[in-house]
Amino acid sequence: IHPCKDSVLQKGNTKEKHMETKPQTHKFQENYRKLRFKVLSLALPPVQQMNYRTVIKEKFCIIWDKSSLLGESATLNRGITEKDQKLLERMFEVDIETFKMPQTVILQGAAGIGKTTLLRKAMLEWADGNLYQQFTYAFYLSGREISQVNEKSFAQLISKNWPSSEGPIEQILSEPSSLLFVIDSFDELDFSFEEPEFALCNDWTQKHPVSFLISSLLRKVMLPESFLLVTARSTVWKRLKPLLHKPHCVKLPGLSKNTRMDYIHHLLKDKTWAMDAICSIRKNERLFNMCHVCHVCQVVCTCLKEQAEKGGNIAATCQTTTALFTCYICSLFSQLDESSITLPNETLVRSLCQAAAEGIWTMKHMLYKKNLRKHELTRDDISVFLDVKVLQKDTEYENCYAFTHLHIQEFFAALFYLLRENPEKKDYPTKCFENLHLLLESNRFHDPHLEQMKCFLFGLLNKDRVRQLEETFKFTISMDIKGELLMCLEALEKGDSYLSEMRIMDLLHCLYETQDKEFITQALSYFPKIVVKIDEETQLLIYSFCLKHCYSLQTIKLTAMAELKMLDLNPIAKICFEDALAQIIHYWKDLFSVLHKNESLREMDLYESRLNKSLMNILNEELSHPRFGSVCFLNNCQDFSFLTTCHTLTHLDLKDVDLEDNGLRSLCQALKSQRCKLRVLRLESCDVNVFRCLKLSEALYRNRSLVFLNLSTNNLSNDGVKSLCKILGNPNCHLERLSLASCGITKAVCEVLSLAITRSKRLTHLCLTDNFLGDEGIELLTDALKHPQCTLQSLVLRCCCVTSVGCKFLATALLNNRSLIHLDLGSNMLQDSGIKLLCHTLQQPTCTVQELELDKKEIYGKKIKKFMNDLSVKDC
Repeated sequence: IHPCKDSVLQKGNTKEKHMETKPQTHKFQENYRKLRFKVLSLALPPVQQMNYRTVIKEKFCIIWDKSSLLGESATLNRGITEKDQKLLERMFEVDIETFKMPQTVILQGAAGIGKTTLLRKAMLEWADGNLYQQFTYAFYLSGREISQVNEKSFAQLISKNWPSSEGPIEQILSEPSSLLFVIDSFDELDFSFEEPEFALCNDWTQKHPVSFLISSLLRKVMLPESFLLVTARSTVWKRLKPLLHKPHCVKLPGLSKNTRMDYIHHLLKDKTWAMDAICSIRKNERLFNMCHVCHVCQVVCTCLKEQAEKGGNIAATCQTTTALFTCYICSLFSQLDESSITLPNETLVRSLCQAAAEGIWTMKHMLYKKNLRKHELTRDDISVFLDVKVLQKDTEYENCYAFTHLHIQEFFAALFYLLRENPEKKDYPTKCFENLHLLLESNRFHDPHLEQMKCFLFGLLNKDRVRQLEETFKFTISMDIKGELLMCLEALEKGDSYLSEMRIMDLLHCLYETQDKEFITQALSYFPKIVVKIDEETQLLIYSFCLKHCYSLQTIKLTAMAELKMLDLNPIAKICFEDALAQIIHYWKDLFSVLHKNESLREMDLYESRLNKSLMNILNEELSHPRFGSVCFLNNCQDFSFLTTCHTLTHLDLKDVDLEDNGLRSLCQALKSQRCKLRVLRLESCDVNVFRCLKLSEALYRNRSLVFLNLSTNNLSNDGVKSLCKILGNPNCHLERLSLASCGITKAVCEVLSLAITRSKRLTHLCLTDNFLGDEGIELLTDALKHPQCTLQSLVLRCCCVTSVGCKFLATALLNNRSLIHLDLGSNMLQDSGIKLLCHTLQQPTCTVQELELDKKEIYGKKIKKFMNDLSVKDC
């Protein structure tokens, strides 16, 4: 039960063990801890008479007892302990490539996930001789404790309670390669770490500000041969990383999805409504992810229990994280109605919110005495927040306070922006954390510490959330923040009209938190171009809700997967999802409704999407609406019937689509129809072989609209190209541009192709890149260039095995051609003689070529470079 194996209280006191496992009242716990501390103190010998390992064991037994959470599930504890034990053992494993142990290990994890508990367990295991025995000494440094120390030498800092039975601390530090320094809670260090490296210290006997000492240790200036184990919240990695040299990162994952479900069910107990509650939590991916921390699970379930007792709507409470935490925080303060404690006034709440916001921005989450003073808070001021458990006082260190959980701090930080004074009315500069524009520019990748606060801020724009807070705190909350946010979003769009996928994803999550349809419409009106990716059901829910209220889109790039990852529920909650399929189809309809709700929409890119037949039916229905724009790109599509109904659709890109026989048949039928208005068709890398090319050619023979066709990177071979040549010779063929790069073409088809170019009345651009034509093939093609009816303006012969011999044929043809203005001969073996010949031709008055493309490596001779520099008439 207790982690200290040598504790005198473990010897047969079964009554006390029974007491430890039962939930206790706050008063009983406090008295119990005081009594236990006295017993331990009386039972232990003086520090000077113990060795260092014994000191560590007894110290952490007492600390563990003070901070332990009583009444937790025994099964849950045992499962976590087994997993964490393996995690500890792997941290300093020898690397199989370098054959060295990592010198700096970072243990990352969310707030409250158990990083400190794990480190204390590691210290006890080391003291017991079960772990990290490669280290002679392990020193534990608490971020909270050392933040309150002003100036010391490093030797003094780590030698507190150093037993006299051990050797001098100076002697221990002289062998750093056998030392492990454990820095617990980097995020609680109240240091800026802005010291330049030349100002750091390597002498552990000299006195310095503690911030210099810790910075010197982390940066390997002091005791560089020693080993470091540092815990930090995942959100502070940006602040920690610049201080470290080749860190090895280990993530503490918390509760798995299945364990979370079991734990939530265990906490709710009442099975008559627990199913609905679990289902509601699971639908909100952000809320469910928060529950990988035990304490957050408890907060969520406590809130839902109260809602159930009041007859509240549990589904609505779980719809957004802001809704749930608003309910929870309001319930904490509602307890004051039955007590003599007075509610905090607006000024006091604003001061706390300001402290919370600055802490979130600076990634410092402890409120030390100087922090309280800075925000004009006294001990008496914060007593009400301690009473309702918004804040908690540290049990080990004086003048040290923290929010009961990071999400509580993030909520109050978001509330600050609603309560702050109008920035325009201030007579002093705005602080960084007050800048809304900077907050909106942040994203979850670069600024993960701001993500949840930003979501809460948008969630607090909801009038129901504001009304709850006003009824709780008994003062009015201004909603001027709405206008400020819209102005910032408009400015954000002007700086980046095509928002990145990361930034638009953050914005849509935030807008969903508002549940305010009018605000969403207004906010999205500033962004005519949007990129979104959907591969989970929760994303589909959020994006479809937001985009169905968007009416000013011009371009949308959407990567969507029809086979979404269904919520992996265990059997206890399967009943919640009997109507899941119908609900998902409804979300898809909402999402695709952007096609007819946006009159200005011109482009929808579904590249890399996987749409099944039912979703294609929905898409076809939307595409047939006359409001849809002129450009559309699809991928993995086998049904093209929409081409005959969507009269404004002119561009279709099917790059990398594996066109099956059914898909090709559907495409060909659409191309044959007079109702098909397609002008641009891209079939690059679509597995179009000779047989399929024949079928496509038959369809194109009857088509009257297509002007651009790209069949590059398909194995058409010579026979496939011959069938296309018949189309080019058709007087009704409107093709102007044809790309046949990497299609397996050889010189054998060049004569037929040359004849087709001659007969075509409209072909202006031809790309034959990466085909083995050789000089003989080039000679045959130049027959077309010499013909007076040739209409080609651009000819791309890049990587076609052309030599100086082929250049002679081209030079002769160019003197007689009257249409060609662009010629690409890059990646060929032209040599100096071939390039000279072409350059001479360019200088002739009868040559119409304006652009000649060559690779830089082909112009390697000094004479050639000089010769080409002398060409002033042509653009080479």
